[in-house]
Amino acid sequence: MPAAIIITQNEQQWIKEYLQETYDVVINDAFDCQTLSDAILKEKGIKISYSTFRRLFDLVKNTNSQSRFVLNALAVAVGFKSWDFFKHHVANFDTNIINQNIQIYYCQLPNIQNLILETAKKLPLTTWLGGYQLQIIVSLAIENNDFELLKQLVHLSFDVENQKVYEHVVIGFQSFYFQGVKNNEAVIAFVTSTIRTSFLIQKCLLQAYVDEKYLDSFLGKWLDVIEKNTLPDLLLFKNLLLCQKAFNNNEVDKAKTHFNLALNQSKLDQLEVHPILKARLGVWNLVLNKDKQTISIYFNSLSCPFDKADFAVIASRLLWTYYDELATISFLEQITLKEFPPVKDFFQKGRHNLLLLTLAIHYHLKQEHQQSKEYFNLFDSNTLGYDIVNVDFYEKWIQNLKQKNLNSF
Repeated sequence: MPAAIIITQNEQQWIKEYLQETYDVVINDAFDCQTLSDAILKEKGIKISYSTFRRLFDLVKNTNSQSRFVLNALAVAVGFKSWDFFKHHVANFDTNIINQNIQIYYCQLPNIQNLILETAKKLPLTTWLGGYQLQIIVSLAIENNDFELLKQLVHLSFDVENQKVYEHVVIGFQSFYFQGVKNNEAVIAFVTSTIRTSFLIQKCLLQAYVDEKYLDSFLGKWLDVIEKNTLPDLLLFKNLLLCQKAFNNNEVDKAKTHFNLALNQSKLDQLEVHPILKARLGVWNLVLNKDKQTISIYFNSLSCPFDKADFAVIASRLLWTYYDELATISFLEQITLKEFPPVKDFFQKGRHNLLLLTLAIHYHLKQEHQQSKEYFNLFDSNTLGYDIVNVDFYEKWIQNLKQKNLNSF
């Protein structure tokens, strides 16, 4: 019988991290271990006993060793060809070393930029931990006014086509948005000067933190310098937001010019228009051109439940803000919660959760108060997802609906 293979502390830490991230489970007890075992069997067709997970997560005595068969199964379960591939992958992910390098950079020792840059390149960005480590590095570089390091960071080749990596880089770049809100002129100028060439800033900052309150501030400045479709939908995105900015400033003709540019961009061959951009197109076509049909056509072109949720949330908020604050929205009634698969992660939960709030608002406006109450009771006010940057709009309604529910008793 082959000898068991010793697992290092670092390898154990990361296989646990990957398993919990991949299957969206937090392991605290034997029930969680069984849940993980069932999920892997269902999604990968791989049978790993819950007892293996009890040992791996130190819920029972752990010898820190496993058979090669079990280790290979664990690696395949989280997307690697074998344990050897996984082991090589995490060799550079020693959290203690990463934290040590961040500490050294914080002390601003000479010639430390290369060390922290190499550390950033090797961060485990398929995990939340890697995202928060990137956030610390970006925040420290801003604190140190180290724009040379920041310039190198925002031009790294992170695999943001991988959804998990994208989500975690968005968290890593959050400090740029916060500094914009604080009107940090140096950071705003840095982003303005690098946004044309940094794919990461375009995708993980500009398109991720769409705080419409700042269209006349840093967000507008960043949009103004975009000249090319370095992302397939970047000019479409830019012109839709500049349309909104112009309308806010009572420049209706200018708003129509930007809308028409956006509409032309949306018709480019092979461009798959994101549901949120379809929502913006539909709303501004209604507001500017009184076209009531196109918004429903856009909605009916969607099949994925989460795409419908994205569309519904953004379209409804914009309609209630720019068209009619008391409008009832017919396409919302085509959405049924039964069509949604189980919500697996924080981003999906946020998308689903804002839909619940949107439906509660809609039925409240329609004066179907029992239906509104049922949706609002399903809503979790602690999870607002991607549109949290526009929390002012939602907070007003959350308080309103809370009060209505209290008064109904």
